[in-house]
Amino acid sequence: MKIFWDPHLPLDFTPGKRSGKVEKSFEAHLKEALAEAQGSQGPLSEAIDLVEEVLPLIERFSEDPSSRTQAETLAGILEQRARELEALLKEIPEGPVRQTLSEAALFLGVEAEKLRRGFYV
Repeated sequence: MKIFWDPHLPLDFTPGKRSGKVEKSFEAHLKEALAEAQGSQGPLSEAIDLVEEVLPLIERFSEDPSSRTQAETLAGILEQRARELEALLKEIPEGPVRQTLSEAALFLGVEAEKLRRGFYV
């Protein structure tokens, strides 16, 4: 199939659509959406913040697994955060983000149990 293109024709071929100047740029719309998202602390942003809070703790412990009591303390924190994350997941709509956060909650629970059993000490 051959496609012929005339550079003098307008780029938008949608019938009934006006081709004129756009009121706002994409950048302006994006900034508005990001400002609204940052302003609202919904369950999704709370869940993401919770995961971002816990991951550095795991990384720090993996670099220097000092003692059994620190491992037990970290296990308690991970288990608590996993439960909080599970509670927040009930309010997040189905989709890939929810699936990822669900896997993160499972990961936190598994790592808590590994710490309790002494896998890293």
